[in-house]
Amino acid sequence: MAGLLMLKTNSQLDAEAGARAAAEQRQSEPLIQGLAAHLRSLWDPARMAKDVQKNKMLRALRQRNGEYEADVLKEISEQGGSKVFMMLSETKCRGAESWLRDVLLDEGMVPFSCEPTPVQDLPPEVGSRIHKNLSNKVIQTIEQTGFAPDSEETEALKEVAEADIRDELLEEAQEAADNMKTLISDQFFEGGMIQGFNDFISDLTTYPNAFLKGPVVRRQRRLAWGKDGEGKTKPVVTEELVPTYERVDPFHVYPEPGISKLEDGYLFEHHRLSRPELSALMGCPGYDDDAIRHVLDNMPNNNMASWLWSTELQKAELEQKHLMWMRPTRVVDALEFTGKIDGKKLREWGMGDDEIPDEAVEYDVNVWLIDRWVIKATLNYDPLGRKPYYTTSFIKRPGALWGSSLPEVIEDVQQLCNAAARALANNMGLASGPLVEVNIDRLPDDEEITTLKPWQIYQTLNDPLGSGQPAVHFNQPDDRSGPLMTVYTHFCKLADDQSGIPAYVYGDMNVTGAGRTASGLSMLMGSAGKGIRQVVMHIDMDVIEPAVVAQFNYNMRYIDDESIKGDIRCRAKGAITLANREQLNVRRVEFLQATANPIDQEIVGKPGRAAILREVAKGLSMPVDEIIPSKEKMDIQEKLEAVLQQQQPQPQPGQQPQQGPQPGAAPTFPGGTPKGGAESNTVTNQQTGRS
Repeated sequence: MAGLLMLKTNSQLDAEAGARAAAEQRQSEPLIQGLAAHLRSLWDPARMAKDVQKNKMLRALRQRNGEYEADVLKEISEQGGSKVFMMLSETKCRGAESWLRDVLLDEGMVPFSCEPTPVQDLPPEVGSRIHKNLSNKVIQTIEQTGFAPDSEETEALKEVAEADIRDELLEEAQEAADNMKTLISDQFFEGGMIQGFNDFISDLTTYPNAFLKGPVVRRQRRLAWGKDGEGKTKPVVTEELVPTYERVDPFHVYPEPGISKLEDGYLFEHHRLSRPELSALMGCPGYDDDAIRHVLDNMPNNNMASWLWSTELQKAELEQKHLMWMRPTRVVDALEFTGKIDGKKLREWGMGDDEIPDEAVEYDVNVWLIDRWVIKATLNYDPLGRKPYYTTSFIKRPGALWGSSLPEVIEDVQQLCNAAARALANNMGLASGPLVEVNIDRLPDDEEITTLKPWQIYQTLNDPLGSGQPAVHFNQPDDRSGPLMTVYTHFCKLADDQSGIPAYVYGDMNVTGAGRTASGLSMLMGSAGKGIRQVVMHIDMDVIEPAVVAQFNYNMRYIDDESIKGDIRCRAKGAITLANREQLNVRRVEFLQATANPIDQEIVGKPGRAAILREVAKGLSMPVDEIIPSKEKMDIQEKLEAVLQQQQPQPQPGQQPQQGPQPGAAPTFPGGTPKGGAESNTVTNQQTGRS
């Protein structure tokens, strides 16, 4: 068993001391010091501008969690009565999340496509292929006609040759696009895109904005299985640099004040890193390993948490992270800056002409700052200088970065429903029994009047005034539950209209009118889908498509696989999926019926009709492979039928042609009926190509 006391040699201590000295020297260079000072000057405006949005986010989170604001709860407590909070916002947010996940993650991956561009650009090296194809066509023309083609015929043959090459390029591009889509899907799966996007949807329905980040190259540990010296299976842990994706907490994003899009200005991301998370950054491209080691050895006590402490504590309590300030694991706060810095400052701070060719241009940089330590400072080498951050809102505001959250949209309705529910609860409590009025002057001194029991007997004294009124009088409060329930129901339905998430979307079966029939409910769902389609369109344009394009550009630049590269366009398909889901299969069936004639069947052919049938079966959630044979099986069947046809006896002159084998009938052979036994098996093997 290894001991807990670590022993180091003098050489190891000298090496560590040398590394720390080198890190200290690098941190004191003008470039690093200038970057750190510049980032601090940019951080304060971004932090102060974010306070308004933080208050909105905390308010939305409380509303979804079913908690009153402190001032409202104080007023309710002073008035007395019920403190009930109706979870209307939580229900609407959960319904919206389910709807969006059903559309965008129905197949286990964000919907996108990689397609070749309609008109393929002809690269220079294709000229030789066109010339060769043209030469072959000229030779064929001479062999068929015996004459060389004139200039007009040659020009026509050239156009045909070029069209053939374009068709070949289109087929190659389609294959490359399919390979690219498969690779991106695998990278999304391995890089955490599904989990990050799933969390992104939760943020989208709760906060004014939701944020997704990627691709960011990080080091990941993976478990594989190998063989030891004895041939036994053993686990093998490997480390790879992979492009990753993650949801970014909206509380931890600090954009530049006054911008309309993330690309318009700089952005800070606040990281809270534990020791394992910080050490995992070592070895990743661009990070200063010695500076990270120095931070790990001297975890700063006074970090940026003191600037954000109030918000962080409120957020932690709302997320059920109680006693966060007592967490034993040490964490360090880091700021990640992504934005532009003008070339003149970068040159003044020590960057060379090769990195900063023009000091009048602003350059995109990525810098990580922990306390006074810069652990990463690199130029953003994206060809277009784009940030690896994507954001959108449930309801967007033109010209504004921050939008409106679903709880914010129905906040007034939520408050009115809460008020009606509190009044209803209070009224039900009052109307559940009588209010008792007691004349204490007519009761003995030892009479108990604090409780009311069945069959209770009161001893009373004579009324000195002779009024004839009873000593104990019962008053029954009015029951107002009916009108209050009507008010509550009215505002619940109003929340359906304001949110765009009607109750029948998440399973409420109390639907009247057209919703009482299957077709009517389908029509209502289609109408309700117009609102959610707008949200899906925002996600497509602002998040999915930019992320797919960024991953495509990464693969084109850094993946050495020519089979994925071509003239390809990547697009998101979430809105298309939602728009087509209900009507697509109906239209496919109609297309099958319209093409069920000899002319169209000759054009479409068996492979085309089988492809349509596969899509129809998929839309009906049927076992496609068990119903419709694959393209490979159909090719084998066609070859088999061709072989059988060739083995049919040729008719002699004057004889009637022999009819071919009918579908499902046994093939016929020269000489009559096939023989049984081994000889029959031999013939069958020759027909199918098996030995």
